[in-house]
Amino acid sequence: MGARQVRGPARWLFLGGAATLAVSGAWAVWAVRRDGMQPQDVAGVLGLPLGVLGLLVGAAISLSALRLQRASDGLAVALDRLAGSVEDVEVAERTHMLGTGAHLIDLHVDVSPRGGGTAPRGRQRLSDIARWYCDAPDRLVVTGPPGAGKTVLAVHLVVRLLEARADGSPVPVRLSIRDLTPAGRRRWWGLRRARGGFEQWLVSSLVKAYDVDGVAAVELVARRLVIPVLDGLDEMDTEGDSERAEQALSELNGYQGLGGSAPLVLTCREERYAELGVRQAWLREATVLRLAGVDADQAGAYVELRSDGRPSPMDTVADVMRGSAAGPVAGLLSSPFYLGLAFAVYGGSPHGLRPLTDFRTEDELREYLLARCVPTATAAANAAVRQARVSIAGTVSVWSRQREYEAGAVHRWLRGMSEPEGGIASVGEVVGMWITLILSVATGFALVAPVLLVVPDVLAGCFPGDWWEHRSGLGMSWVWAGLLTLGAGVGWMMALCDRGPSRPSERTRQCPARVGERIVGSFRRACRTGYGALVPAAAMVLGASLAYSDWYGDVPLQGWYVLGAVIGGTLPTAFALGEDFVAHTDRREREGCVVVPALGCLAGLVLTQADSPAAVSICWAVVAGTGILLRHLGLARGYALAGGAFTCLFVADGGSLRPDGGLTAGAPVGFVAAYVLGYFLLGSDRAEDTRDAARRVGQRVEWLHPFGNFLVLTLAGLGGVAELGFAGVVLVATTFATLRLIGPFIHALLTLTAHLLGRTPLTPDTFLAWAYHAGLLRIVGGAYQFRHSELQEWLDRNPVPPANR
Repeated sequence: MGARQVRGPARWLFLGGAATLAVSGAWAVWAVRRDGMQPQDVAGVLGLPLGVLGLLVGAAISLSALRLQRASDGLAVALDRLAGSVEDVEVAERTHMLGTGAHLIDLHVDVSPRGGGTAPRGRQRLSDIARWYCDAPDRLVVTGPPGAGKTVLAVHLVVRLLEARADGSPVPVRLSIRDLTPAGRRRWWGLRRARGGFEQWLVSSLVKAYDVDGVAAVELVARRLVIPVLDGLDEMDTEGDSERAEQALSELNGYQGLGGSAPLVLTCREERYAELGVRQAWLREATVLRLAGVDADQAGAYVELRSDGRPSPMDTVADVMRGSAAGPVAGLLSSPFYLGLAFAVYGGSPHGLRPLTDFRTEDELREYLLARCVPTATAAANAAVRQARVSIAGTVSVWSRQREYEAGAVHRWLRGMSEPEGGIASVGEVVGMWITLILSVATGFALVAPVLLVVPDVLAGCFPGDWWEHRSGLGMSWVWAGLLTLGAGVGWMMALCDRGPSRPSERTRQCPARVGERIVGSFRRACRTGYGALVPAAAMVLGASLAYSDWYGDVPLQGWYVLGAVIGGTLPTAFALGEDFVAHTDRREREGCVVVPALGCLAGLVLTQADSPAAVSICWAVVAGTGILLRHLGLARGYALAGGAFTCLFVADGGSLRPDGGLTAGAPVGFVAAYVLGYFLLGSDRAEDTRDAARRVGQRVEWLHPFGNFLVLTLAGLGGVAELGFAGVVLVATTFATLRLIGPFIHALLTLTAHLLGRTPLTPDTFLAWAYHAGLLRIVGGAYQFRHSELQEWLDRNPVPPANR
């Protein structure tokens, strides 16, 4: 943004001008006090500081005006880009929900203005709601039973708001409120300070879902240029609990603008919102909309619109609903979701289907329709794919680059890729944490070992012969390479099992890149991967070569001690801040962060007493089994287990923490300091704040990042010579480069494993885009979710496709 582009030069101009003013003032005083100065020269000498001051004031005013202008222009550009991105997603989302032509059922809506709301009261049409809300956006709460069309109304409002939006007006953004980070207060130096909050979550959502610049996102939210459309308040808590929902409503009530309560839209199931009202929790100054069910006339009009006036097996649905007003058809098809599903199932060929009048209960009809949801959507999507292939019009549609799928496979894959929260699980979650860990570690060792058997011997001829030594022996160098590989395997497991939402690919947004753009993108990714692997390894080797300089022997042990502390504290801190994990999530895990290292210390003392290989093996087996048990019982996360393992190894090895211990004594000190700081700053109630603060600091000095990373790795290589020797550092650097290069291969291998287990296709991203266009998934906040929660629940209850049972 423009503000960031000017802030740096303005700061340097101010500092330079202040220094110039001070020097000119001092020179003027010195010149006046000199003997022999003429009176007419005194005015000129004293006028010099005033002239410099005038120049500074003028430059500051000009730069401030320029900064404000550029910031304003940049904010307008960011706002327009956000509007375009939201429009691309929401127009497509409306098409998927309502079908081609966007046949929206004009439902009856009961409007109840509360707390100063100016909306007209009483029963209205959905089209009336969209009209008056677009004229004056305010606070809305959309309620209704499951499947009543709350999400459809939210999408429709977003699209209508974008159509009526003028330049510079707020942009509606639809997000899933169940992802809202719980707000609270934290203790810091004896005080209580607020953390988290709705606005901070809204900013991060804009950055993650729509790639808005962080500074621009803060400005957009602060100026209330975003209208949050929040879907799924009822999904925030489990049944019988309402703590998160109550806290979210409290946060939303505090979301204020210059004119009072800032506009927003909130959807929630009717029963759930009534329960929250009993607990004195509701959205203040909001108009409450209650969606009524579809009546017989509306159902008949909907079927006529969808069938374009042609005969359809669903033409009699209105008469059926009138004739069995107390029956299952009228009850279930009053839901827009099930009415649309029934039209999809019965609207084609009705052969082999049970007549609607044969069902005795709503549950029986519901199960029947849900069982045919996936086969019907699959058949329709496959037909669209075939039609796109034989089309002679030359137009490119969303189906042009899709493939056909079999309904049974779609059923298994959707069930295997679902997660309890309603989203799409990562590939690590699909396979399982332990399989992911074993596969990552085993593949890492299998690929690293051959490289280490060949590459270091080839590199040995590139350096002087007297440099090539393993100071602690070849075995110790291999141990360090093995530990690095093990740590990389754990890191891959954490990244692949990350619970972050599955992001839609470019195909989902109906703007696939051209062949040339994809080739250029692949080349850039390959260059970034190579840069991230080879440059850090070269920095470590360069640092190791500095050990053969003349000054190396003059460095005292205390200097190496400080260097070891810096390396031991920087590397784990960079990893912790760069990954989305927390040290502890509850009281038990917080206590585990203290207890597990104490157990590790005890285990290390026991290991020092073992005097035979068999005893050592038994002790290590007990230690490993204890760690697995603690992790399985939920008493310790990986953070606590890492601290316990480090303590165990340190005590068993008989390490020292004294300053005269050099590098090997300083590194444990740095690790312990990082562990303690992580305990206080990376808990579930602090991790996001800590990472945000680190991110803000990093943005201010982002131009220093390459130099800082290169310097740290150079120092790591320089310090590693004292422990491993030059050959050992080269071995570790080769291991590091290899591990960075094989990361994509690990992901591909895990995807293949998930496919062989029958849980995902070979190309998950392509399949998810197909499922989205087929109407089985939706996009909320830039992430995939199931179209309806009842569809996911049915898949969970029925692991085997109906055709195979």
